[in-house]
Amino acid sequence: MSRTQAGYRRGHRVALAALAAGVLGLALAGCSSVLSEMPQQVGGLPEGVPARPAETASYPAVNDLPQARDAVMTDEERKKLAAEMAAAKAETARRAGAAAD
Repeated sequence: MSRTQAGYRRGHRVALAALAAGVLGLALAGCSSVLSEMPQQVGGLPEGVPARPAETASYPAVNDLPQARDAVMTDEERKKLAAEMAAAKAETARRAGAAAD
């Protein structure tokens, strides 16, 4: 038997072993829901894990528009908010200046 044939057979064995490992992995992945019911020592979920919900949650409605807002800010409320934001900005700038020193 030549070295080329021996290398070919060895490569064949490696490929067959990889294929078998892949098939075994897929078979175990298919049993994942069964494995969660097993004790922890055998590979199940640890104690204290919350139970799965009975119903799966529905997807959020991403295309729905938000409800219309009834209350609009008055000019007085806007001025008060702008003054609060300006005071917060000045305080932050003061703290940043003090921290840099």
